[in-house]
Amino acid sequence: MVGIREGRMPGRHRNTGASRVWRMVWGLCVLASGGQALAQPTLLCDVRQADVTRRVTAQPTSNPYGVVSHDIDERFRFKAVVGAGPTGDAAYVKLYVYDMAVQGAPVLLHMATHLPPWPVAHEPPALTGWNHVYSSVLGRELVYGCAWQGDAP
Repeated sequence: MVGIREGRMPGRHRNTGASRVWRMVWGLCVLASGGQALAQPTLLCDVRQADVTRRVTAQPTSNPYGVVSHDIDERFRFKAVVGAGPTGDAAYVKLYVYDMAVQGAPVLLHMATHLPPWPVAHEPPALTGWNHVYSSVLGRELVYGCAWQGDAP
């Protein structure tokens, strides 16, 4: 499961009745599951481009090719893959950054692999440090940092 949350979302600043209902339903689901939805081991990545920070999450998967990459302002794509080992636990983390503003896009700019054991600190950039990736078009910069939340594999 992969998710993304942006720091600035145009048109999403109104607190409508429908959004309150969905938050209440989500809260009840979490309570009914005993909080297990939040306890699942998760990779958290903060991805910054220009003045916007996005939160990308990823859980262990046995199908790394099915993980989608996330569009970052039509200039970059960011992909976070947590590969599951035979027991279903996280066996590796692979992070990819693609340049989408060049001819022949997507062009792989950056790939990093992280193997266990991982640091226990749970806030980005505990696992990866801050990584700065630059496009050849106007030298645009993408910065990301990730942390592992859950027990260290």
